[in-house]
Amino acid sequence: MEYDPNRKCLKCHRSDSYLFYCEDCGGTICNNCIISDKTECTFCSDCSHISPRNKCELCGKSNSISTAKKFSRKCPICTSMRIKDISEKISGLTLEYNDAIELIGNGLSVIKRYNSRFMEITSQARRLRKERFGLYPNIENIILRTHDQLFEVTVRANELLDKASSQISQDARQLKLNQSITVNMLYRIDKILKIIKAHALSYSNLIEDFMKDSNRELFEVEGYLTEMINYLEYFDNAADSFEPEPLELKIAVFPNIKIAYPDDQRIKNGTLFITNKHLYFMPIRKFIFQFKGKIKALPISRIRDVELRYRPIMGTRLLVNIPDENQMRIKGSAEVLEKLNFLFGVLFNNNEGYVISDPYYLESFKSQIDLTTIREKTEKRIKDLKQIPFGFLDRIIGPPNPYPFSPIIQDSDEIKQLQIQLKAAKDTLKQLILAFDDRSITPEIYFSRREKTKQRILTLEDELKGAMKEGLGLKNYGRFNDYYGQNQNQDMRRR
Repeated sequence: MEYDPNRKCLKCHRSDSYLFYCEDCGGTICNNCIISDKTECTFCSDCSHISPRNKCELCGKSNSISTAKKFSRKCPICTSMRIKDISEKISGLTLEYNDAIELIGNGLSVIKRYNSRFMEITSQARRLRKERFGLYPNIENIILRTHDQLFEVTVRANELLDKASSQISQDARQLKLNQSITVNMLYRIDKILKIIKAHALSYSNLIEDFMKDSNRELFEVEGYLTEMINYLEYFDNAADSFEPEPLELKIAVFPNIKIAYPDDQRIKNGTLFITNKHLYFMPIRKFIFQFKGKIKALPISRIRDVELRYRPIMGTRLLVNIPDENQMRIKGSAEVLEKLNFLFGVLFNNNEGYVISDPYYLESFKSQIDLTTIREKTEKRIKDLKQIPFGFLDRIIGPPNPYPFSPIIQDSDEIKQLQIQLKAAKDTLKQLILAFDDRSITPEIYFSRREKTKQRILTLEDELKGAMKEGLGLKNYGRFNDYYGQNQNQDMRRR
């Protein structure tokens, strides 16, 4: 590590023995100016995790919390607690860069987690369909739709990976971590590392945004499956009392419901089983022990219609009208009766789009998505990006640049204005590409504006080179032109 004698402590402006670096404001602080605090904190004696509560947030243990003094440092300029020793900061730059590059793999992890969840849900749906549950055909529809969406996400992830890697590559080529790092370089390097980390995190965040609708639909399917599992438990417990016919599909179960059959007007409490062919009611009596009565079956074909009747005093009830017989009364909560009324409407209309006829449709469905391509591509991009700061700048023709992070010795007002205009033009080109990808503009407008913007960028680059040539002198311009040509025009050549 080397120290720059021209750079002083940003607080006292005297000491040049820098001991600390603030990762938020980039300030170099001497030992005399750093703020040291001593506060009491509770920590877990088993895992050493600092926790303000009586229960450790990390390991979950509640009887291992101890109190101790915690020493913390604060920046006197911005009061940030992200303070590091300068020698430790500089020696850890390589590891920090590699960790930032590894964040690109988070995008692949997002896809893997979604794929694993999707396969588990599909497997569970297959198992329940084998039990001949036939009420939720939209499970198949949602599974097929989310499968297609997952495939589209992998394609978009490939495209985004190329763009994110290209942007990170441009930023990483401004680094040279295999040389002696001075304090004067540290702030610029730290800023570039933060930008690289932001690009890597943005990649995975965009993939999560693409999957937002699919995750919502999978959550909906999980709710259906949970409901079907609860119904299956009730059907299994009643298997010794009745078994639906071979062509019957199980629909739903409603426990703790009160029913009065037409031939017996006394209301009895029990469990109502619904299939696409019959209503099965199992009365349950409780005295000292619980007794199951004889199951009564009512063919759905005998039901003419149902009527949901609201009465302030008598309460809500569902009246089942049977020709030439008295009404069957069903009492329960308003939510249960509303759901029953809906189910009867589906069954009466023979809604084949809702009550499926083929519970084995998912058997031949291949739910797994091949992630080999995106995995191999991600690993290659990470490997290539890790090598850039340690070998790229050494391959530049000519003597080493004494200002590797600032090739411009002195920026005039003209140069600054040209740089601002060039950046604005490049930003405009990026926005055009994004708008075209999102189909916000027509192809005719896109290609017309793109050509004009690219011509504008080329003109500004020529003007900027000319201005820099005058500022650097003819002798130094040749070396700068090599550096500039390899770094600044990559985006234009790529397009």
